[in-house]
Amino acid sequence: MPDAPLAFRDELRSGGFGPEMVVIPAGRFRMGCDRGEAGCPLGLYPSRKVVFATPFAMSKHEVTFDDYDRFLRVRPTKARRHDEADDQGWGRGRRPVINVTWNEAVAYAAWLSAQTGERYRLPSEAEWEYAARAGTTTKWPWGDKCEPGWGNYADCGAPWQNDRTAPVGTFPPNAWGLHDMQGNVNEMLFDCFSIGYRDAPTDGSARTVPGTGRVKGYGRMSRKNEDGECVFHSARGGSWAYPPSPPSLRRGFIPHGYYGSLHGIRVARDLGDGGEGVADS
Repeated sequence: MPDAPLAFRDELRSGGFGPEMVVIPAGRFRMGCDRGEAGCPLGLYPSRKVVFATPFAMSKHEVTFDDYDRFLRVRPTKARRHDEADDQGWGRGRRPVINVTWNEAVAYAAWLSAQTGERYRLPSEAEWEYAARAGTTTKWPWGDKCEPGWGNYADCGAPWQNDRTAPVGTFPPNAWGLHDMQGNVNEMLFDCFSIGYRDAPTDGSARTVPGTGRVKGYGRMSRKNEDGECVFHSARGGSWAYPPSPPSLRRGFIPHGYYGSLHGIRVARDLGDGGEGVADS
């Protein structure tokens, strides 16, 4: 039997704990595919070998309303939208937080950093896919076909499919202890979105320059806003309203400033000399 993933939580200076985190091991994997390869769409080539020289941590679950509401309770009202993190009437608690913009997700990660003294952030797209695959080379982390009972996505048998989010941890984790890497909510990432992986980093870091290509209805990916920020950011994992797609194939983006019930947050954390917080039993 493989060792159980190392999980921990960091204490918050204001009381309580941050999200439960899981250590993701150092390693390498092939990300993307090559033109002419069977089933390789435009958005996934060229392939590249991505190397993670050191471990990092990623939240075991999508950030919940319980997690995010701690942030909202101390965030100045003037800095918030009136409908930030609205739950659509589905309930809060252990459901994944929704109706947050990319900037609000970044602000939440920065608040975690200030509260813990550790560096929290949105994951890079490479980190997300590496963690979602969890060392597997099959189409899905559990095999080569969609199986009912592995995630909340449309048309694969989940009670919440095509309707709403499920409480985090409802479905089994992957081999590295991460839940809901497929379905539930589409997870916002730090990368500027690009059609394809040309010139993408190979060290696991996020792409921080606007990508190339044009998406119908949205225009060119190379645009920036008046603050010099990318207009489009990567998002991965699908949602409760999307049909199932393997983690290596489902790519999406979120326009800057957009929010809705399909998108949520998962955070990453650097592992430095400060330790790994309070270990979970």
